[in-house]
Amino acid sequence: MGEKMHVTIVDDVQDNLLSYKELLETNFNLELIQNPLELLGYLSTKKTDLVLLDLHMPNMNGFELYGKFRDTHPEVPVIFLTGDPSEEVVVQGMDLGCDDFIVKPVSLNELVARIKNKIQTKQGTRPVEDKISFGDFILHTEIQMAQVGEKKIQLTPIEFKIIHLLAKSPNKIFSREYITNLLWPNVHVQNQNIDTHLSNLRKKLKPFSSYIKTIKSRGYILRI
Repeated sequence: MGEKMHVTIVDDVQDNLLSYKELLETNFNLELIQNPLELLGYLSTKKTDLVLLDLHMPNMNGFELYGKFRDTHPEVPVIFLTGDPSEEVVVQGMDLGCDDFIVKPVSLNELVARIKNKIQTKQGTRPVEDKISFGDFILHTEIQMAQVGEKKIQLTPIEFKIIHLLAKSPNKIFSREYITNLLWPNVHVQNQNIDTHLSNLRKKLKPFSSYIKTIKSRGYILRI
């Protein structure tokens, strides 16, 4: 057996942390943090595979805390936990770029599965799927071709990389800088290059391309 995945849990309620420990310690190595600000120091010196972050905490809520380490630790996936099921809260979390949003109560099996899924996706160890689909849209990953309804669409390598990135992590914002580095690593390119490829991609994928959103000053998201 390989080494257990490491999960850091932040919750200001001690009883909640003890409950998470009892539920999850057989599946993961855990770090339990009650004072939210201690997470920043922990991440600066230690490694973790995922942060499970309670939303409603005094002094600093989960969104504010995430904003303090999101740019310095982009490799760490974050799942928010909340008892607030409102769409506004979920949308705000997704707009910030979190990897998942779980509304309590949640079953143990679902929680474990979603944690493992996000870690494996981030580490690139999930089994490769030969297609990704949303309704009438299908992305055939092995042959790098898209399909909208019955219409099959040939994509350029750059177009495929863009839609594949967005489709693998729907509802997650990717910055222009991240996409640029993915497409043209170690090469300086003009921002207009992304705009040109995205414009062509949107034309090809109509009407599905209406789900590809530009978030001002943040980047791009496939909002499903």
